[in-house]
Amino acid sequence: MLGEKRSKSAFYGDSVDAVPEEIPVPEQKKAESAAEKFTDLQFGPNYPSPDRWQPPEPEEAVLLSESEPAMQESHAPARAKALRTHDLFFAAGDTHRDFTSVLREVQAYLSKEYSNLVTGDGSEEVKAQIRRYAGKYIQDHRIAVEGMSTDELIGGIYSEMAEFGFLTKYIYGEGIEEIDVNAWDDVEVQYSGGVTKKLTEHFDSPEHAINVVRRMLHVSGMVLDDASPSVLGHLSKNIRIAVLKSPIVDEDVGVAASIRIVNPQSMKKEDFVNGGTATGEMLDFLSECIRYGISVCVAGATSSGKTTLLGWLLTTIPDSKRIYTIENGSRELALVRRRDGQVVNSVIHTLTRDSEHERQRVDQIALLDMALRFNPDVIVVGEMRGPEANAAQEAARTGVAVVTTIHSMSCDATYRRMVSLCKRAIDMSDETLMGFVTEAYPIVAFCKQLENKDRRLMEIMECEILPDGTRKFRPLFQYQISENRIENGKFIITGEHRQVSPISDSLARRLMENGMPQDLLKKLCAPQGKEEKTA
Repeated sequence: MLGEKRSKSAFYGDSVDAVPEEIPVPEQKKAESAAEKFTDLQFGPNYPSPDRWQPPEPEEAVLLSESEPAMQESHAPARAKALRTHDLFFAAGDTHRDFTSVLREVQAYLSKEYSNLVTGDGSEEVKAQIRRYAGKYIQDHRIAVEGMSTDELIGGIYSEMAEFGFLTKYIYGEGIEEIDVNAWDDVEVQYSGGVTKKLTEHFDSPEHAINVVRRMLHVSGMVLDDASPSVLGHLSKNIRIAVLKSPIVDEDVGVAASIRIVNPQSMKKEDFVNGGTATGEMLDFLSECIRYGISVCVAGATSSGKTTLLGWLLTTIPDSKRIYTIENGSRELALVRRRDGQVVNSVIHTLTRDSEHERQRVDQIALLDMALRFNPDVIVVGEMRGPEANAAQEAARTGVAVVTTIHSMSCDATYRRMVSLCKRAIDMSDETLMGFVTEAYPIVAFCKQLENKDRRLMEIMECEILPDGTRKFRPLFQYQISENRIENGKFIITGEHRQVSPISDSLARRLMENGMPQDLLKKLCAPQGKEEKTA
C-alpha cells in the first residue's frame, strides 16, 4: 500500500490538541513540544529529546538569550572580556570532532532554542536563519571537524538541516535524470546521456538514509513509517520520489528510493535530431497529428525517453488550442507560455490527490470526467497505469485529441496493454476493447533505450480501420538496425531511420477534415514501401 497523506497532528502526535482550551499552555511547554516534533522528524522517535540532553557550553563565554536584553547590557563588558580570553587560549581547531556528532548537537540546540524556526515552512528566509544560527553556534563553541573549514562545516550542517545532504547537488544538478538509492551505502546516478555512475558518497547509516528521505517526503505531506513503508511523493513540479523501507526491504538496507527528475531542461527539435533519437520528419509528423486532432500514444519502457518526447510534442501545440493536463501526484509539465508578462496560450494543469478519506481523494478518472467540461482541444494524460486507460480512450473517441504515455514493449503490444488496463475498469471482451482503443489512438510511437544507452524512436505505427471492420497495423517510420558489435568493451549499434509507408487514406481524410493544409498532406501520402501487418 502506498503511503497516505496525514495531518500534522497525525504526524507529530496529539499531545497538544488534547489539552483543554480553558487551561493555557505555557510558552516553554509549547517550545518543548515543537522541539520534540522536530527531533522525531530529524533523528527518529528513539533519539533523546533536547529537554533531556544539553549541548556543552563554553566555560569562559557567557551566552545570553535574545529574550534578555537587560542582562545583555549589564554583562556586556564581562562577556566581551570572556570571549577575548577564550580566543586567547583556545583556537578553533584545538578539539576535532566527527561531523555526525556535531550535526546532532547543532540540530538539538536549534530544535530547542529556535523550534519555530526549524519547524517552519522551508522558505528562503527560514533557511538563511538556520545557516546564521548554526554558524553562530559553531563559532561560539569553537567546534572543528577534521578536514573541514568552518565555512564547509556550516555549509554541511545547513545542507543536512535545510536540504538533503550530499544528495542536494545531484537532485538540483544539470543533466541528471534519476537518483537510485539501493541501500544507505549504495547510491547511483543516471545522467541524461544514459550513463549510470555509482557514487563514492553515501549516507552515514541506515537511520541517516531514512531520516533524509523522510525530510524529502515531508515536502509533499507524506509520512514514511512502519504503517506506511511504501510511499510516493514529490519534491517539486518535476521531481517525484518512490520509497520503500522495512519490512519491505531489509533493516540493514535502511531505505530504497528512486528519485526521478523529469527533464528540467527544455528539449528542442534539433536536440532530438542531432542526438539521433529521431528525424525531423518523424517529429513533424507526430506534432502535426496532435495539431490536427489525432490522438497519439507514446510507448516504451522506463528511461526510454517517452516522457521527454511527450514534453516536446506539447510545446508545439499552437497558442490557440486549449490544453487540459492530468498528472499523477506531481506536476512535470510546464506548458503555460508568457510573452511580455502576459499568458498567450490556454492551459489548465490538474493533479490527482491521494487521501485516506475517500471523499477527499481525486484520481485520474475523476479528472478525465471533468476534462470534457472545460472544452479542451487536447487532453494530456501523463501516464496510463490503471483503469484510467478506459476513461482516456472514451474521451479520445469523442473527437478530442488525447496525448498520453504507457509502458509497453512495442507498438503492437501497446494496444494489447491498453486492453488489459481497460479491463480493470470495465467487463468487456478483449475484441470489443481492442476495437475501442484502436479507434481511440490511431497513432502509436514506440521509444527504446538501446544497449549502448542511446535512445531511439524505434517506430511510428498507424492502426488503419478497414471498411469491413478489420484492423491493419501500418508501420510509417522505423529505426532499422544494420549492425551490433562490441568494440573495446563498448556496444556499437549502427542503424538508420526510414519512412516505410505512407499514411492510410482514412487517416488522410480525417486530417483534411480537421484542417491540415493540402501541401503538407501530400507529403504524408507520398508512396513508400509497403510493409503492413494485419491485426
